Amino acid sequence: MKKLNILIIVIVLLVLANMTVMVFLSGGSKMAENNGAAVLTKHRDFTKTVTIQLMIKGGLFAENKENNGIGSLFSRVWVKSNKVLETVEFYGGSVSAKVSPFALEVRLSVPSDKIDKVYNDFAAFLAAPEFKEDIFEREKMQHIDELRTSLDNPNLIAQNGFMALAFKGSPYEMPVEGMVESVEKITFEDIKNYYKNNIKASYIVAVIAGNFDKGLEVSLNSTIAKLDKGSPYVYDCSNSAILEERRQEVVDSRIQQAKVYVGYTAPDAGSDDYAALKVLTDILGGGMSSRYFTEIRKNSSYAYAVGAGYPTRYCSSRFFVSMGLDYKNVESAINKIDEINLNLDKTITEEEIEKARKSIIGSSLMETQSNGSLAWVMAFYETMGLGADYYEKYVDTLKNINKDALLKAAEIFKTPKAVYILKPENEKEEK
Repeated sequence: MKKLNILIIVIVLLVLANMTVMVFLSGGSKMAENNGAAVLTKHRDFTKTVTIQLMIKGGLFAENKENNGIGSLFSRVWVKSNKVLETVEFYGGSVSAKVSPFALEVRLSVPSDKIDKVYNDFAAFLAAPEFKEDIFEREKMQHIDELRTSLDNPNLIAQNGFMALAFKGSPYEMPVEGMVESVEKITFEDIKNYYKNNIKASYIVAVIAGNFDKGLEVSLNSTIAKLDKGSPYVYDCSNSAILEERRQEVVDSRIQQAKVYVGYTAPDAGSDDYAALKVLTDILGGGMSSRYFTEIRKNSSYAYAVGAGYPTRYCSSRFFVSMGLDYKNVESAINKIDEINLNLDKTITEEEIEKARKSIIGSSLMETQSNGSLAWVMAFYETMGLGADYYEKYVDTLKNINKDALLKAAEIFKTPKAVYILKPENEKEEK
């Protein structure tokens, strides 16, 4: 009897060692697994579906130039090799995996009353997957064909060329889809090893959002507990800033007009300037009433297309301007961009700021209406280190953005920039 009691105590202690520590989080719960994963929940009982969203840290940081594209190819083979795809689609749901610049993303969305019918196959997909060589061969050939087709798209060539220049030395210089020459080298063993090396519990941020019961939380935690723990993932942010002026001009015989990108080192999402630069991006290049469009297209007729972007990234990002224009106007347009950027203190208005704030707040609220989009946003911000509830704080932060905050964010325009030009044949560089 004494031995039995001791055995029971040992079992209880082992169970407790794997239990979740729960912290209240904005209508849901945040759970920190002892094997390093973070699992978060958001109950929305007024809906009839449930989404499980996983962000597995790594993305391009888990690749190099020799195997660039392996994450994208792995995602295709992983989903299509396992029973979960057929099961989920039979019950009216969807399951997918893809690589983003800094994470491997997995999503399962199903009607709430069907989750019990699909979960076992989803758990096997995560913790004990099959990888079928015939599917690998088929997906590899399709992926290579798609990459070759993309070489006929000058817009994509210009975009990838700019990223390679602006992020030189950083994982972000590589395209998430990979290159033909790198994907051709990937073997079936590489795919299996990718799973072993990169699907670790400590790399995972998981969110359950929608209408579900406690049993799903328990099941997901149990599934993640079966994965190798791994060490906490650390992103290498070296070489993430532009330290000196960069310029590259590339000839493309198929185009008639130039495609130009101008980029500056921009802060990651953890920066105090993050929200302000989002507002500034909207003011400068957010549409046909933006500064760039008005000054460069309407008033100066330098470009037929112009816009701006500021993607959220782990490590330094880039604020960029993109333009389509006659090559003869390239230098004038770049000079006009500099003029606008460096004189914001004299020209920016409260009306512009208020309009941009409202636009971004509206978009942010729209982005969290569905279970899938909410789960993604929560997992995204948690992965970024901002906390899963940042999407709520973000709106309040935007409301308080003022001119001083924008001018502080605009200091990036005083730093070195990268200029990438894809130009037609027989065009000489303007002096």
